[in-house]
Amino acid sequence: MIRHCISLFKSKSLDSSKLIKFCLANRLEPLRFSAVNMSDEVAKAQESKPGGDTIFGKILRKEIPATFLYEDDTCVAFKDVNPQAPVHFLVIPRKPIAMLSDATDEDEKILGHLLTTARKVAKEQNLANGFRVVINNGVDGAQSVYHLHVHVLGGRQLGWPPEFNSSSVVKRYFHLSLVWLVSRFFWYFRR
Repeated sequence: MIRHCISLFKSKSLDSSKLIKFCLANRLEPLRFSAVNMSDEVAKAQESKPGGDTIFGKILRKEIPATFLYEDDTCVAFKDVNPQAPVHFLVIPRKPIAMLSDATDEDEKILGHLLTTARKVAKEQNLANGFRVVINNGVDGAQSVYHLHVHVLGGRQLGWPPEFNSSSVVKRYFHLSLVWLVSRFFWYFRR
């Protein structure tokens, strides 16, 4: 079992389904990581479809409350309700653009304004040490709301590549499972 475990680890084929099957077959305790939130977002993105009214449209019409940080005729900025960093806010255009790839050359001024607004609000939020700007685009980009939005995250040291990289989670899960398996192996033979 340990030889199989080590060969799986050394091979570059660490896909999560193989790892989960192996762990279940060998009664390994499942371990949880903070990346579960991100996989929920990925699942939402795979279910979401462009078109129709969005939560951001309702926030713009003030049908849903939000903590606004900035407003003008072109865009608004407000705090994210599910922050992934100590400071996490969104900047969205008033014009309903579903995603960045749907923007046209006529939207160039709006797109520039979104980034300028992100910079201004980041300064107001005391992010002088730096921040990250993220735009999710489409299913593979994990876009779960089809109204263009810019995430601005800061207030702590952000890792690179981004922490919620699924392959790093699988490797970490596998490494901890391997450690657990080896410790059980030695415990069993010490009895």
